[in-house]
Amino acid sequence: MLSSTEIFSQTHFSTHDTTFIFTPGRKLQTMSEQMGLLNNAGGIELLFSNSGFGFGGFYQYFIDDITKIGTRFFISGARNTDEFEFYDYFTGNSFIPNKVNRLYLMPLSVNITRHLFSETLHKSLRPYVSAGVGPAFILSTPYNREFFNAFNYAKWYTRFGGNVGIGAVFGLESNSYLSVNIDYYYIPFGGNGLESIKDKPIKTFGGLFLSLSIGSLF
Repeated sequence: MLSSTEIFSQTHFSTHDTTFIFTPGRKLQTMSEQMGLLNNAGGIELLFSNSGFGFGGFYQYFIDDITKIGTRFFISGARNTDEFEFYDYFTGNSFIPNKVNRLYLMPLSVNITRHLFSETLHKSLRPYVSAGVGPAFILSTPYNREFFNAFNYAKWYTRFGGNVGIGAVFGLESNSYLSVNIDYYYIPFGGNGLESIKDKPIKTFGGLFLSLSIGSLF
């Protein structure tokens, strides 16, 4: 019969170790899959710049945890920064002195976006940097004609430009997509430029745009 000392020695000081290996029943999810990021995203954009308000749409595809590619398209007015509208009390009409053309800017860009600090920040806040290139369509209509009638005399121009930006995506726990963006577009027109105000041609279109992107993952 073993003494209590011998039983304790055999129980706690055995020279034989046992190793247990557990194999998961299904593939472990990546961070992107857990967050629902490996999806497409699309929606609308509301923009504001020195030229006024604009609107457009976007589509994005997530390549991995921190990288996505996509397209953006929006329509915005384009004008000189010193344009001021006046009201004529005699005629009851508003007008901009020396204005020659109404101009509209429509960039279509292909963008690549990289999220920052994904290892340290919560998934509901994902800042990013982005860059893109693509064609920009510029529409010009004569100011001396009624707004809708002026489109019968419209002229189209196509130029090539690029953009860089920063922003942040919020609330990715659900299928909703919301981001705030600051982008700078550089679109050289070339030649003598295009007049909005007489004798003050615009030679570089674009500038700084603040935008709100609202959409969903799908």
